[in-house]
Amino acid sequence: MAYTKEELARIWLQCSPMNAWRRLRQWREQLGGAQQVWDVFSPDFYDLLGEGLYADLADRRSTQCRDTLRQMEQMNAHAVFLGTNEYPELLSHIDQPPDVLFVRGKLPEKGCPAVAIVGSRSATRYGLTHARRIARELASFGVTIVSGLARGIDAAAHQGALDAGGRTVAVLGSGIGNIYPPENRALAEAIINSGGAVISELAPDARPLSFHFPVRNRIIAGLSDATLLIEAQQKSGTHTTINDALDQGREVFALPGSVDAPGSELPLMLLKDGAKICTCAEDILSFMGWKEAPARQESFLAEEESQDDPILRALSLEEKTMDELIEATGMTAGEISAKLTLLEISGRIERRPGRAFAIRR
Repeated sequence: MAYTKEELARIWLQCSPMNAWRRLRQWREQLGGAQQVWDVFSPDFYDLLGEGLYADLADRRSTQCRDTLRQMEQMNAHAVFLGTNEYPELLSHIDQPPDVLFVRGKLPEKGCPAVAIVGSRSATRYGLTHARRIARELASFGVTIVSGLARGIDAAAHQGALDAGGRTVAVLGSGIGNIYPPENRALAEAIINSGGAVISELAPDARPLSFHFPVRNRIIAGLSDATLLIEAQQKSGTHTTINDALDQGREVFALPGSVDAPGSELPLMLLKDGAKICTCAEDILSFMGWKEAPARQESFLAEEESQDDPILRALSLEEKTMDELIEATGMTAGEISAKLTLLEISGRIERRPGRAFAIRR
């Protein structure tokens, strides 16, 4: 893809280290554009920038950003510039929106509703299950799911959208050519192949440095009409995404959890402070006015059927592991294993993380 001189200069500045962005933005504003910074850049800037930043900018400028452009071409990626039609409209309204986004895949069309689903990397079985379920429900109604491709809740939310054949956008705290965490590379490819996008404001080869993630959280919130918190402790990096959403005037929802669970600290605090409760997609769809809330789905199982079957009766209130089912039903491990297989094949129950089983709803 061919870029104008101004666009190339904007890519050049965007690929600089994050801790220099504010200073370079000021120069760009003072000089009237990125190309003007490119044109006046010289060894005279050495003392002002310091050795590391000066060397980085000088190297990319001397090569006309060829390495960056080559890497983008190899990944079939492109740059999206603030102020253009392709740039996400919601994101353009936040404080200090990224001047350039590096994109693999396809950004959602303008006007498409979007919800950020965020939470703990060390998520529980409860959090993972409901993150994936609510994302799947929202995506089935055409809502784009936005998250950060991190372990735990983020990955579950992306996967839920894919389950529904929907669209999801992953916002990285590293470059688009440096997927982090590595175990989510296949998930990133699935997102792109399904019609979604993997994006970053960082140079394509940027490493996943710790201070990148709190800064990128403003993009997750900024791309979204609303943010849903699934699970997180009060002192959590996820808190920055919630604060960003509130600062941007976006709606915040939270999934309630057990009052004594560490992961319920932040959701319950937010609910006390006025966040909207969310237990299913209907809660968000109805409040946001995107669709008339559908009738709540009835349980897959008739009440009398669950009462007649000891396993279904044991699972009627909550999911259980094999050991818990043995204790609840008095059946042997062999009997339960055979019965679980039949129930799973028939679609009455489903396996969940942590070797647990639950009624499919």
